[in-house]
Amino acid sequence: MTAPENEEPGLAWDQDFADQLIGATLLVGITYLQHDGTLVRREQVFGPVAAVDAEIGITILRSDTGEPYIVAPVLEAIEPASPGHYQLTETDAVIEDPDYTVTFSVTAPLRH
Repeated sequence: MTAPENEEPGLAWDQDFADQLIGATLLVGITYLQHDGTLVRREQVFGPVAAVDAEIGITILRSDTGEPYIVAPVLEAIEPASPGHYQLTETDAVIEDPDYTVTFSVTAPLRH
């Protein structure tokens, strides 16, 4: 768990928070968009955080497959989850009281 050598302005690394995430349940939502903002697909995964590294990313162990799943190490995007039941749209799985949530939007570049 290391801090990046060349941190981008505004993206401070919080090692204490990174350490706190280990073992916590993280619900991840990713929206994939075309360059013009048109929705391509949505993906949701969740599981316990296995590792947090400023260079590699946040690794969770998917609760549905047990496989590692890595997301961007943007700690500022992670929020404490409100207590309750969270239903995944694609699988109808229900997560009860995850510790944290994070959402990302990924926009494809315009290709000429």
